[in-house]
Amino acid sequence: MICLTCKTGTPQPGLTTVVLEKGPSLVIFKEVPARICDTCGERYFDGEITERLLAEANESAAKGNELEIKRLAA
Repeated sequence: MICLTCKTGTPQPGLTTVVLEKGPSLVIFKEVPARICDTCGERYFDGEITERLLAEANESAAKGNELEIKRLAA
């Protein structure tokens, strides 16, 4: 797969940090599996990971958490 952003790099498996904001809630996810472009750093997430990130961020916002930092377990 060629990176869709820079058109020159090749996304490689790795771990990254994702920050999601919903209203007053900010959720920081650490060690998120992704494919990361070796040229520009663009990140690509599998559908399952994306769904999990959104579900956990929504859950945190529903609890009224202002800030939450989570390590995404594999």
